[in-house]
Amino acid sequence: MSQTRVFTWECKSALTKSKIPSLDYALNPYVGCEHGCAYCYATFMSRFTGIEGEWGSFVGIKERAPEVLARELKRRQPGVVCLGTVCDAYQPIEKKTRLSRACLEVFVGAEGFEVGVLTKSDLVARDHDVLTRLESSDVGFTITCLDAGLARAVEPKAPPPARRLEAMRELAAAGVSVWGFLGPVLPALSDSEEAIAEVLREMDRAGASHVLVDRMNLYPKVWRCFRDLVSREFPERLDALAAIRREPGEYEADLSERVRSAARSVGIEVDVCF
Repeated sequence: MSQTRVFTWECKSALTKSKIPSLDYALNPYVGCEHGCAYCYATFMSRFTGIEGEWGSFVGIKERAPEVLARELKRRQPGVVCLGTVCDAYQPIEKKTRLSRACLEVFVGAEGFEVGVLTKSDLVARDHDVLTRLESSDVGFTITCLDAGLARAVEPKAPPPARRLEAMRELAAAGVSVWGFLGPVLPALSDSEEAIAEVLREMDRAGASHVLVDRMNLYPKVWRCFRDLVSREFPERLDALAAIRREPGEYEADLSERVRSAARSVGIEVDVCF
């Protein structure tokens, strides 16, 4: 596995207006992400950074992000903030830099801000003491499958699903609101009703208040990357993947029904995002 290139990045602004309907602001303490997920939708960010190299091969540490954030909070309208919309705020480098933790600490005492984290990392449990001091906070855990081998293939540098579930349990026990994100459902790999129900069931057992479920956006670049991975690691699933690509609308309708049926069998609240 190739080594991630790490460098510092001048932070000119910490809070970005979000285009996601449920969010007011996005906060990404890093440029790029070490996890290297095969289905990552954020690869488009490469052309805006001017950084050479494939998305997933580099990470920029936003210098002075907490100081910039502190200044911005004085003049921004309160709202809902999410850490980790185009990077994982708790990717491996965070263990050393503690940058995301420092950003969370800025929100302690900031009135009117609801702060959320979306991550694939169990490292976030380290910061339960800060999260419980915020006026409003929650943590969402992305889990696309339970199979450790499959997860390692599609999310090579992210902690295994079992560790994420354990972190969810730890935070819930500490009084932090936790929820699940089953997204994307991996087409032709983990999209059966049984596989979906297994993930939902374990999230429910770990204390998730609800689960958001999304399908994979097969944009050309994402499609090529994911198809190459399936061809290399799971060649027996290529025909099934090709069939999904030919009839995406029909597939999405079937997938939505499988998700809803799985949710009913588990008895957990699910929001299908497609």
